[in-house]
Amino acid sequence: MGAILDVTEMLKTPVGATIGLAVAAVGYFFVKWVFAETPEDKA
Repeated sequence: MGAILDVTEMLKTPVGATIGLAVAAVGYFFVKWVFAETPEDKA
């Protein structure tokens, strides 16, 4: 529980918010890459 509170406090700072957005963007593109259709899927 303490770790969650630390993360939420970090996200309130400008640097923490920037890091949070970067981590969210990396996660989004990773999931998009994992679930992308390959040419074999379309055949």
